[in-house]
Amino acid sequence: MKIQMRFQKIFMLVALIIAALSAVYALLFCSGTLFQIHQNAILYNTKSGEETVAGIKDLYEASQGVSDTLLIMGIVMILVVALNYITGTGKRRKYYVTNYVSIGIAIAYSLTLAIVIIALVVNCQSLVDKIDWVAAKDEFESMIPGEWKYTTWTLPTGYAMAVLLLLVCGGFVANLVWKIKLMQGEKKLLESGLVREVA
Repeated sequence: MKIQMRFQKIFMLVALIIAALSAVYALLFCSGTLFQIHQNAILYNTKSGEETVAGIKDLYEASQGVSDTLLIMGIVMILVVALNYITGTGKRRKYYVTNYVSIGIAIAYSLTLAIVIIALVVNCQSLVDKIDWVAAKDEFESMIPGEWKYTTWTLPTGYAMAVLLLLVCGGFVANLVWKIKLMQGEKKLLESGLVREVA
């Protein structure tokens, strides 16, 4: 039981850190090339709606949508893990109904967030692949020479973030199964001890 108690305490901290990272990822999503798209309104002017390279507008709007959606969902993820702290999931020897409910919410939500991240990143990647980045670079450097830096690091990072969330989901499941088995074993020991005393 001691090992499991230590595991659940450490796991809860790890889950909270990953939840916080999901919100940070949302804030950083529009970095690199996704930021340069509307920098100085060269490739895409958000006020006039004009794009100088085909597909840039769609990518800009999609990336902003990803950032907004994941920020809200990331904050909710932090609250979901915090709920497990409130119910004492990380420190209880015995789980109660509130623990099962909070763990169930965490499992469902971390799985949902991972799926949403993958879907949004796949959509953005498909838009990135449609753009002529050589034309984009030429257009950008015609206004600001030497400043173009092509990087879409936030897209593969999204897949890594989804994997971390799936690990959180799996961690909650594993912790719950482990706890239930230990509680059942403890109950059997107590019952057998009680029977011996009566006999």
